[in-house]
Amino acid sequence: MVRFRLANVLLSLPEHLRCYPEMLYRAQGAVDFDEESGSLAFEGELDLLTYFNAFSAAKWRRYAAIEDVRLHLELVGDACEISFAGIEEGSITEADAPDPAEPHTSSAVKARALPKPIDCSHVFAGSSEYVEVDLEVPAGDMLLVGAVLATTGATDVRNAYWYTQVPEERIREVRIAVATTTFKNEGYILPNIKIMREDVLGSGQPVADALHLFVVDNGQTLDAEGLSHDGVTVLPNANEGGSAGFARGMMAALESDERFTHVLLMDDDVRIAPESIIRTFNLLSLVTDEYADAFINGAMLEMQHPNKQFEDVSHVRADGIYQRLKGDLFMDSLSDVAVNEVVDVEAQNAYGAWWYSCISLSAVRAHGLPLPIFVRCDDVEYGMRCKPTYMTMNGICVWHMAFGEKFRAAVDGYQYLRNYMIMNAIHGISSETMFMARANRTLRMYLRAMAYETADLFVSGFEDYLKGPEWLMGASGEELFKEGNARAEKLIPLADALSAASAEHPELAASFAAFQPDEDAVRDNQRASLLLRLWRTAPYDRHMLPDALLRSVPATAYYGGYTIFSPSQVGTKVFVACDRAGEVAHVRFMDRARWKTIRKRWAAVMADHRKRGADVAQAYRDALPEMSSVEYWRGHLGVGE
Repeated sequence: MVRFRLANVLLSLPEHLRCYPEMLYRAQGAVDFDEESGSLAFEGELDLLTYFNAFSAAKWRRYAAIEDVRLHLELVGDACEISFAGIEEGSITEADAPDPAEPHTSSAVKARALPKPIDCSHVFAGSSEYVEVDLEVPAGDMLLVGAVLATTGATDVRNAYWYTQVPEERIREVRIAVATTTFKNEGYILPNIKIMREDVLGSGQPVADALHLFVVDNGQTLDAEGLSHDGVTVLPNANEGGSAGFARGMMAALESDERFTHVLLMDDDVRIAPESIIRTFNLLSLVTDEYADAFINGAMLEMQHPNKQFEDVSHVRADGIYQRLKGDLFMDSLSDVAVNEVVDVEAQNAYGAWWYSCISLSAVRAHGLPLPIFVRCDDVEYGMRCKPTYMTMNGICVWHMAFGEKFRAAVDGYQYLRNYMIMNAIHGISSETMFMARANRTLRMYLRAMAYETADLFVSGFEDYLKGPEWLMGASGEELFKEGNARAEKLIPLADALSAASAEHPELAASFAAFQPDEDAVRDNQRASLLLRLWRTAPYDRHMLPDALLRSVPATAYYGGYTIFSPSQVGTKVFVACDRAGEVAHVRFMDRARWKTIRKRWAAVMADHRKRGADVAQAYRDALPEMSSVEYWRGHLGVGE
């Protein structure tokens, strides 16, 4: 039997979690971490039943059949009692989880997780030198288990970790190629390379000898030669989007002589938790045969609210909507931490976003590389193609900017519609009738909000889908993306936007001078009233009304769509389309001619789809093997043998 470390107990509080220490520990007295010794000095009680430091007992039993659970500690200082508490399985259920469709600003879990004492304790008598303590913890009926340390004075703890004893032959050979794609984003990627090199590759743990970081540089702005050493390789790549970057990373993993078993896809604009990668490796090393080919998806926590988990695994609904399997959870709340382990992610039509997704290379060999669709839906399509089982676990995560903060019409309009239709043509996940009804409604809402640029790109996405796979495989994703961005609405500082609008329409200068953004109209955490939602659904449009029934008083709209519908937006010909903060904007004026042109294009593309849609869909299905092949991607990216 050998000792196998399962998860480290994190004692150093990262800077971005300074306001959320409860994600690591709940301290009733003073705490102080010493970087040099790696120890945490504490007074009073230190409760480790938290998001990062609780042992995920039920998940380890489910995924790896681990029943033997032990805790290692190294202690120095005054006497300290070590006890254990846990959340029992069944004490909190999926029914207690918040609604995935509703946004929340604080915990909305419907039940409270109450820790239960575990019959296991130990008294550290105190010492002037570090003493190693190893305790076997009965965790058989527990969802989560955590240690509670209570000192009579001041005690230091270091090198704490959960482990098990297993036969050496039970440990799988795991080698992970981490593939991260970047485009002129040195502010994120360079610190992430440093973290990976120092805290994962330099950790001294087994993962350090079984991992390699491939940085796919789509912008070709990194010092590839200077950065490529000590387990890191920078690969300059053509800028064909995230899908191409991840395809290149997968190719590097497949073609390496390092015998990789998995590829971990990870966005560049994330904050990494090194322990997440260590736990991923440890879990894969012990999974049962049932989960040998499962994907591990890390959760996305929000940069702006580091305690808030937005998503780990989602699924595709029949109407074409992507919906996460869990609602907003707050990882400094024990009840939310428990619910996060309870909600089942082994769902039909599930997918894991590629901010952190660890994929078995056996799946890549069997199902191919991503499609050449630049961005949006590449990870969704891959989930529909591979149909994997997903594993998730507390403490496996990254931090990423919230998506509501960065609407881009070239992505969320053009790329979304085109790429979703390609995916659905190949896999038939959603009802085409339901999806087209929703697409019709989306276009109507864009036009109603006078978002002509976004509506124009939305229609273009449909038109380009109908050009078929041969066009897609030969198109330059970079040029399409540049063109889309050039056509998209441009946001500038609010004062500048109002000043330009006043110059264009001096008769409205007084209205623009008095304008103040309506915060409710751009807020993303509330819903319109039932009456206004019903009104929004009705097929009316301000463009159909005569000028006599319209006014020229500017009203606030959210530039990215139509999330909130307020009475002030009704009957006006002028919108000040703002970001969430009301800091940048674009002033929209009614343009009936453009409205008619876009509607005519949409009617024409809908007619074309009715006529040729079945043939186009079949062409995408037939082209899938070629579009996802190494040979295609080599040619598309100009990568030699």
